[in-house]
Amino acid sequence: MAKEQVAGFEDSYEVEGKMALPYTYFAGRVGSKFITTIRDQQKIMGVKCPACNTVYLPPRQVCDKDFTDIRDNWVELNNTGTVTTFTVVRYDDRHLPRPAPYVLALIQLDGAGTPFMHIVEECKIEDVKIGMKVEAVFAKETTNTILDIDHFKPAPEKISIHALNTARKQWNPADEPATNEKRKGGKPDMATPVIIAAALTGAATMKNQNPSVPYTPEEFAEEAWKCWQAGAAMVHVHAREDGGMATHDHGRIKATHDAIKDRCPELIVNLSSAVGMGKTAEQRISQIVAIKPEMASLNTNTMNFGIVERKTGKIFIDYVFENTFTMLQDFSRAMEENGVKPEIECYDMGGLDNTLLIARQGIFSDPMNFNFVWGVAGGQAFRAESFIAMMNALPPRANFTTCGVGTDEFPCIMQSCLLGGHMRVGLEDNIRMPDGRLARGSYELVEVAVSIASALGRPVATATEARLIMGMKPR
Repeated sequence: MAKEQVAGFEDSYEVEGKMALPYTYFAGRVGSKFITTIRDQQKIMGVKCPACNTVYLPPRQVCDKDFTDIRDNWVELNNTGTVTTFTVVRYDDRHLPRPAPYVLALIQLDGAGTPFMHIVEECKIEDVKIGMKVEAVFAKETTNTILDIDHFKPAPEKISIHALNTARKQWNPADEPATNEKRKGGKPDMATPVIIAAALTGAATMKNQNPSVPYTPEEFAEEAWKCWQAGAAMVHVHAREDGGMATHDHGRIKATHDAIKDRCPELIVNLSSAVGMGKTAEQRISQIVAIKPEMASLNTNTMNFGIVERKTGKIFIDYVFENTFTMLQDFSRAMEENGVKPEIECYDMGGLDNTLLIARQGIFSDPMNFNFVWGVAGGQAFRAESFIAMMNALPPRANFTTCGVGTDEFPCIMQSCLLGGHMRVGLEDNIRMPDGRLARGSYELVEVAVSIASALGRPVATATEARLIMGMKPR
């Protein structure tokens, strides 16, 4: 419809209206494979950076972090994921994929390091929430677009480990024959529930490595609660200052300890007596005596303890971790006299032998609880035969758990569970999941440990059972 003539152009006039301009575009080499794999195989593919292990979805050609060319490094992802944030679209437009209202969410698939946007349906809008588990529903008719994933729907809720524990018979030590006898002849004790501990921080893991590392008492409490929900009976804690540095300040450590207990009273709190690099013997043990946690780590030998780049051998931090015989003796005695059960950390067979030598003084109460630590730069790497040798050297009635740094974590905890021992996981030791992506928190690593126990047919210990197994008095 004519509006008006334009001065100087009397033979022309303006027209109001909208013009449709249909067009096609090339999705690119990476985008095309992403779309056609969904269309033809109903598989969702991402690309993984071999340098930093980040898995990108939607896929891209170059890693955002280190600019590595990743266009050919495809990995298949699960069809399930988690809603990280969402909005409700409340207006209609013919270019939108659904009539309003509907939910548009950022969904991070299991195995992916980045979220992507899609529609959530098959539930009420008011029931959608951040953290909700969802699964993909593929379109019955293809469109050659991202809408070949038609939408995501709520995924079935997993049965809580606490519901499973409530339904089974509770473990009673009176029902168990002597543990040491069971180990003989290669017959592991698979009936005793497996204790899962979560080491939330360590002294060196920082937020720039994994943003889920807690610093404040509130962050520790929230992460500990998630770990307990996932199946952990115990958390191991190195308290931090707000800036992330490990601290020996009694007030800060007590605030962290108490915040965890307030949030999750049932959980066992195991404080570190190592604290962090450069702490004196007095700074390390005085906070244990002052706070009296149910359990505390006890280190057993002086050793190199560095940060060394695994691929090149380049040394970043070189440090001697001092644990003399006198410290081992005095720390052990202080813990036992104050009702704190020692968790005896052995980085090699020498640490175990040191402990057995000091134990001749009659310091330790039964059962002794050992933790075999693998993969520290300065200690021994995980080897299955070394694990068995250490297990066979334990005194009667002793318990053993294990933890491993980096990629040593998963094989060592699986072997421990298989041999009747216990498992420690968490961001102190390892910041990544088995598929290489960053763990969303220590609780996700606890979920891996629960899966291992489930696959091997071992029940997961409640905190009450963990106290019975480790010889702790109920509190």
